[in-house]
Amino acid sequence: MEINVSIEVNVCVPDDEAVPIENLVSSLKIQNIEARILEQIITATDDKLVTLLCGEKYSKGDGNERYARAGTSEKKAITSVGQLNVKLNKVKDIDQNKIIKPIFTRILFEGKKQYQPDIVMISVDFVEKMSYRDTVEELSIVIPKVPSRMTINRRVMEIGESIEISHKNAFMSVAMADGTKSHSQEKGIRQNEINVIIGIEDERKVLLGVTVNKSWRELSETLYYEKALSDSAVIVSDGESELINAFSDANIQFQMDLIHGFRMLSYKLWEDDRLNLKQRKEIINELKTLLLSLKNVVVFQNSDKERIGKTINQVVDGMESLANRLSDLGCHKSAKFINEYSNTLVTFARLSINGTDIPWNSNIIERLMGEISKRVKHKWMRWTTRGLETILRLILVRYTDPQRYAEYRNDTMGRCENSGVKTKISINSNVI
Repeated sequence: MEINVSIEVNVCVPDDEAVPIENLVSSLKIQNIEARILEQIITATDDKLVTLLCGEKYSKGDGNERYARAGTSEKKAITSVGQLNVKLNKVKDIDQNKIIKPIFTRILFEGKKQYQPDIVMISVDFVEKMSYRDTVEELSIVIPKVPSRMTINRRVMEIGESIEISHKNAFMSVAMADGTKSHSQEKGIRQNEINVIIGIEDERKVLLGVTVNKSWRELSETLYYEKALSDSAVIVSDGESELINAFSDANIQFQMDLIHGFRMLSYKLWEDDRLNLKQRKEIINELKTLLLSLKNVVVFQNSDKERIGKTINQVVDGMESLANRLSDLGCHKSAKFINEYSNTLVTFARLSINGTDIPWNSNIIERLMGEISKRVKHKWMRWTTRGLETILRLILVRYTDPQRYAEYRNDTMGRCENSGVKTKISINSNVI
């Protein structure tokens, strides 16, 4: 079906003064030309479909027609080009004794919702980066009609729940996990607990799971049943005990981020309150010397497996000796930390002997958590569990798989190469 729409635009500019181009832009935008053209396309399509079913308007049939005109109804739809107000024809199917609207067989609207998918997706894109209030304000600069904050919030939850986290049967061998908190607006919940785990394969990042106010145990069980991790996967993290306990049932190995290891020892030394600042720094530097020397051997002498093995033994012995000295000094929490986590601090080196390279730090997920932090952790922001989890899914899918997110966005906005719609525009100008 081919629809031709004619439009005439009359623009008057002063004869004796220059007009800034932004004035011309504004004058055209005010007219909502795209919305008016779209209205005419819908109306013309509707008229043609009804004519095919019922014949020309006011024509007399022979009484055996299946379809008959049955009046009109108004349809309001809001798109990224503005609000549409069209009258749609209704047709009675005499054989089935029901009223239909033929236009809906050729043009699909978002059900009875006013805001159509294109403007909703634009709103979702904005709200991933700024607050709902700011989204409404900024969108009003670029599109004629903006959804309310509540409408955007509702649609964010719908889209966030519909976008898939494609990790089933991923069998990732290396993963990174981290958790954080945000303020809650739900009764009885002071802070929302956010847990995130991603898979790492070469330069590829795969979102394996994101939960709000659920335990690491629940997330680990989900990943187990969905086979998101391989049987001997390695999880790189900050060493959170709940996380390690949640995944310890399987043959999962753990690598504690070395930087977090240094920070954790510093905190434990402060808690023990037995050494002055200078002494605490000396202890931390001793651990740094041990572990960073091991890291350098792994990075720069990767082919010398014997050298790596000897260095691992030296580092483990050095940490054991350090823990014993701390215990003698009365720094029992610090000593306990080193004893409990010493093996997880050298996992990356042990695996390198077998030719398996894993990160010794969790920088990748730290950057990801930074994306979360700048959007949801402002002190004035309060979140429901559902609202937070859905927006996090959107943010993290976009971060870990930008191509898939772009495809989802383009599909939602109708930016498909094979959409079946072809448009040609011919413009003639006449200066008077």
